[in-house]
Amino acid sequence: MSMLVFEPEVQAKKSRAESPAAVPYRIIGFQLLGVVGAGFALVGGIDLLVAWVPQAFGQPEWEFGTITQTLDGIPVCAIGLAMLLTGALAEDNRRLARTVAGIFMLIALAIVAMAVLYVTVLPLALRAVPDPTIRQGLMKAMVKTITQAVVYPTVFTWVGIKAWRSTAAR
Repeated sequence: MSMLVFEPEVQAKKSRAESPAAVPYRIIGFQLLGVVGAGFALVGGIDLLVAWVPQAFGQPEWEFGTITQTLDGIPVCAIGLAMLLTGALAEDNRRLARTVAGIFMLIALAIVAMAVLYVTVLPLALRAVPDPTIRQGLMKAMVKTITQAVVYPTVFTWVGIKAWRSTAAR
C-alpha cells in the first residue's frame, strides 16, 4: 500500500505519468474542502454559541436544555473543523492544522466541563418530572447526552493530538 504524499513537486512527478491535470485537481479539491469546512465550522460554531445566550447559570432547566442543545449541535461544527483540518494537512499548512487541532482539544475540554455541570443537574431534572411518559423522554435525552459527553471529547482529543503530532517539525 503506497502512502500519498501531498507535496506538489512529488505529486507532479508522479501524476505526469497518470494525468497531466491530476495534481491541480487534487490541490483545488483540498482547497475547496477546506473552504467548505470553514463555512460549516463557522455556522456550526455560531449555532453553538447562541445556545448559551442569554446565560442563566443556576437554573437547572436552562443548564439541562442548553447542554443538551449544545451537544446535539456539535456535529455540524465538528464536520466543518474536520474538513478544514483535512484541507490544511493536505496542503501542508502547519499553522492552520495546529490551530484546528487546538480548537478540537479546547472543545473536548469544554465538553468535559459541560458534562460535570450536566451530572449535577440530572437529579434535579428527574425529581422535577413525576409523569412517567415525560420521564421516559427525559431518560432518553439523558442517555444520549451522556453518550455524546463521553464520545465527543474522546474523539476530539484523539484528532487534536494526532493532527498536532503530524505537524511536528520535520
